[in-house]
Amino acid sequence: MTFAFKDKHINLCSEAQHDYIVDIKTNKVPLIIDNGSYQCRAGWATEDNPRLIFRNVVAKQRSKKDVINETYIGNDITNIEVVRWMLKNHFDRDVVVNYDLQEQVFDHVFSHLGIEGQGSLEHPIVLMEAVCNPSHSRQLMNELLFECYQVPSVSLGVDALYSLYNNRPESMKSDGIILSSGYQTSHILPFVNGKLDVTQCRRINVGGSQSVAFLHRLLQLKYHRHFAAINLSRSEEMLKEHCYIAEEFCSNLELWSKQNYYNEHVHKMQLPYTPLPGWSTGDKIEQRKQKVERLKELNAKRRQEKLTADQEKLKQLLEALTALHEDEDDDDDSRFKLIEELGFSSEDEILLAVGKLKASIHKAKDKMNDTEACEGTDYDLLGISDEKLTTEMQEKKKRQQVMKTIQETLSKRVREEVRNRMEEGLKLLEENREEEFQEWLQNVKSVKQEIVDKRTTRHQKRSKQAKRGTLEAQERMKRLAQLAQDTKKKEDTFGMNDDDWDVYKQVSRDGDDSDSEEEQEKLMELEQLLQDFDPSYEKESNISSSHFNLAEYYQLHLGTERIRAPEILFQPSMIGLEQGGLAETLQFVLSKYSPEVQKRLVQNVFITGGNMSYPGIEQRITKELLEMRPFQSTFNILKAADPVLDPWYGAKKWASDSDQLISGSCSRAEYEEKGMDYLKEHIASNIYSSNLK
Repeated sequence: MTFAFKDKHINLCSEAQHDYIVDIKTNKVPLIIDNGSYQCRAGWATEDNPRLIFRNVVAKQRSKKDVINETYIGNDITNIEVVRWMLKNHFDRDVVVNYDLQEQVFDHVFSHLGIEGQGSLEHPIVLMEAVCNPSHSRQLMNELLFECYQVPSVSLGVDALYSLYNNRPESMKSDGIILSSGYQTSHILPFVNGKLDVTQCRRINVGGSQSVAFLHRLLQLKYHRHFAAINLSRSEEMLKEHCYIAEEFCSNLELWSKQNYYNEHVHKMQLPYTPLPGWSTGDKIEQRKQKVERLKELNAKRRQEKLTADQEKLKQLLEALTALHEDEDDDDDSRFKLIEELGFSSEDEILLAVGKLKASIHKAKDKMNDTEACEGTDYDLLGISDEKLTTEMQEKKKRQQVMKTIQETLSKRVREEVRNRMEEGLKLLEENREEEFQEWLQNVKSVKQEIVDKRTTRHQKRSKQAKRGTLEAQERMKRLAQLAQDTKKKEDTFGMNDDDWDVYKQVSRDGDDSDSEEEQEKLMELEQLLQDFDPSYEKESNISSSHFNLAEYYQLHLGTERIRAPEILFQPSMIGLEQGGLAETLQFVLSKYSPEVQKRLVQNVFITGGNMSYPGIEQRITKELLEMRPFQSTFNILKAADPVLDPWYGAKKWASDSDQLISGSCSRAEYEEKGMDYLKEHIASNIYSSNLK
């Protein structure tokens, strides 16, 4: 199947400036911010969906003299590939480390939400942070929100826990384990008795960004001629929409080695390209139609010109015959002189020529679909007596009588003889034309084949000369040795004689390949003739030229790359990381608990995160758990309904309960009393532990 790139990274629409609704302002509706390392999602707790969703990156224009630096955030960057070298991200493996950029992102969020305030934000903030977020990072985040924006309260939570709360809130009071994978990292998060067991949480430094970079590198190595066209944004699009998790990676690779399986499952990505003129089959058909129309117009014009000439000639002959019959009293010399001036020897020849001209005119008019009679003569005055006619009409009647007599003179025998002669002549002419055309066409084909054979022989000779042990190479070396031993010449005059050209062709590996430009022009001319006049050549040329297709040249074939790129989530060693994969880390975490606790944990396995959206992820986790769990043991796997937006929906759902919001938020008074790194725990938050190093 062939797919076109959507190129969503080009011409992004800037975020709209939303209105600051009075109800939101007066009711002090909580503001939910999912501050992810890939995307930032922000919106009000009373609305169904986040108002803002944008890429969590910042681009600053290079500074110039007397020019204020311009900062672009998220969707304000119209083409992310153009400014990729300027992109900055305030995260280091899901942990915020650059708070200057974080402040600019907050300014972007608050301004686009239309929030109006004199240096203060009068809405509770529900913000998401990394699992086991360092105390120093939390301290700087609290300081930024409370000191810079004067917020009334802040609640910090973990995105994976909020996602579970949105999908299965009742399970958060029992035991379970969360498999979460984001843009930069993946986590194994066990929770026991409704609390996150931070001492047994594990992080794998593999996420969506590593898969994108791996796929990007694979395709650039595979299609090095399209190196620039294969960018990270297109690799990200291919990863999200065309890759999947293989349940059995090795056995699936074996399937890809079979041609039938490859043809059925390969995804062909069409890169943009500019088609060359004349390469399209549709263009060829259109050009051929235009040629046919031009030829028809030329033939119609020639027929019209010939018809006009024949009619003039016929008119001249008929007038001459009329004159001959009117002047019957004249002597024979004057009549013979008139016939001679017309180019004939007798009146019978004139009559025969008139018959031929009439037949030719009739045939021409039939071709032109002319319904007018060939003769076009009306004898309307012959049935009227002379007494009723004027002198002028009597003269016209006399001419009509002469014309009728001439026509009746052309007997049926003469007309049939003329027709038979014309048919025989046309048949003979058509046969000769067909024979000559086929002979000419065959000659064109033979000349073309001769040039092709000559070029093939020359290429074979050049190839043999490049090999050391061939006879051609030995002859070339012998000739070079003879030239080197020639010491009779006092000065180098090689090339001044025309015969030296033959010597050069013998010595040069290219031989007489310098004439190939002329041959190529001749070859193209012959191919054009065959395309125009040989109906069967089109099929032959299509077969011979099917090995190159411009559209196919600009296609990327996603074969095994469809499973190799996401497979690094389970095998980080494929990209050189000395870490365990998701399944190995899950087994390690489970081994830290007793068999009874393990049994309870695997009854509630939850999958979430943007990097867990691959098709086949549930089947792969099921297969891995079957291998690591005891025989006939049971487990239950649930995947988030929307692995990307469920954290925001879960936080909105949690913040809708005012009691939970108040008990799980750090107020300004608590911040000033207990310090900047104070953590207010709740059902979806991190848990403070002194055992963390």
